[in-house]
Amino acid sequence: MSGRKALAEPSDFVYQYDGSLAGFYCCVFKSVYSGELPFAIVPEDEPQQYLQPLRTIETEPDKAERVRNSIPKKISRRALELVETVFLSCLEQKELSILRFLLLGYREGAKTANMLGHPDVDRLLNAERHLLGERHLLLGFIRFSDYDGVLAATISPKNFVLPYLVNHFTARFPEEDFLIYDKTHRAALIFRSGKVEIVPMLSIDFPTVSQTEAGYRTLWKKFYNTIAIESRTNPKCRMGHMPKRYWENMLEVQDLV
Repeated sequence: MSGRKALAEPSDFVYQYDGSLAGFYCCVFKSVYSGELPFAIVPEDEPQQYLQPLRTIETEPDKAERVRNSIPKKISRRALELVETVFLSCLEQKELSILRFLLLGYREGAKTANMLGHPDVDRLLNAERHLLGERHLLLGFIRFSDYDGVLAATISPKNFVLPYLVNHFTARFPEEDFLIYDKTHRAALIFRSGKVEIVPMLSIDFPTVSQTEAGYRTLWKKFYNTIAIESRTNPKCRMGHMPKRYWENMLEVQDLV
């Protein structure tokens, strides 16, 4: 590890921002140019839990763009990818963790993302693995239902994985209109007439399913139960491959939750 002086010194301030990626980049800008490492960085809609003084950081697009452009230039494209993936993760105090990684990167340069033994790098790599692992599981665990020609599904992920589901499902259902509702983050991935958008959605009420859809659901549950080999039932193994926290949105096992 380099013995060079850190770019920012710890302070007692808590940065408060609007929760957007651009807003976070403005927090990075403030930290770098003031030379202070905030005690915490929190979205404005998060309940106040710190006694330290707040410092509101306004979102300024030009500053955000300067910071974003600086990451591949002064560190690496891999660092930018890592930062923007972890920003969507459920990592606790992710903003401060990302800031610490960036401050390290501005000092150490292109090698930063490969400094696997450094805690500020390891923390982000673990968060990235967790998000991408959850995305991989959901590619198989999402259960769509047909609502009058529109396919819809609900998920309850820990990480904000909707952007990482787009390519798979638009390629799989290129001629279909579909919606994936993220109940945890109150947002929906909507694919309609060949166009994709991810929009905030506080809640959703699905209509009553048709008799045809109800019939398909019954057949799917019957198929799932029929192919099971009773003598080889292993609940612990099943939960290892299909964690129970996903069951509430999986038709074949939601009755077991």
